[in-house]
Amino acid sequence: MTSVSVEAWSHGDGYLTVDTQEWINDRGEYADDLTDDLREWMDANGHQRPDDDVIAKWITDRTGEPPAGLHGDGEVWHHNLVNFADHLIDDLGFVVLSSAGLGDLMITVSDHLGLYVTPTVYRSIVDELEEWADYSNATGECVNGHRWETADTVNLYSWSGSPHAYRVPELVRVPFGDRDRAYVACPTCGKAVRFICRF
Repeated sequence: MTSVSVEAWSHGDGYLTVDTQEWINDRGEYADDLTDDLREWMDANGHQRPDDDVIAKWITDRTGEPPAGLHGDGEVWHHNLVNFADHLIDDLGFVVLSSAGLGDLMITVSDHLGLYVTPTVYRSIVDELEEWADYSNATGECVNGHRWETADTVNLYSWSGSPHAYRVPELVRVPFGDRDRAYVACPTCGKAVRFICRF
């Protein structure tokens, strides 16, 4: 489970976020051997950008077989979150795939406002592709036991099944103007709601 924090400017102005590396670490294990191999292979073959085609060529060169989707099902799956709203993480591009002999991999290919950077390889430690696709779900609870969830980081719903939605930004509070102490106020009692990523 990845902890979720509140980034805020003032009362009623803020959003939920997670540390991107912590989010990745909950889903993958850093593979230094594969990371070094991919970077060296790219240099040796004159590849500047770690796009999907380059990654597929690297895996095919190393294993003799092209990669497929996670667990060998379907196409290679990729996402680039830069410039998209309502995500717990942002500025991250990554590819999730399965390779004969190398297993299920996640490869980060961008950050810093979506610019391509040196790729980093992780071995997937989760069972479902959906866990790599989940970057906007969070659940939370206040000290009084009121439980809440969001699927888009903007709208907050009660676990009791009520269809009424509350807007997360409007519930952001910044005590004494100290942004480091920002929290989302429980719509029921006003206490701080502590969130975690669902997976």
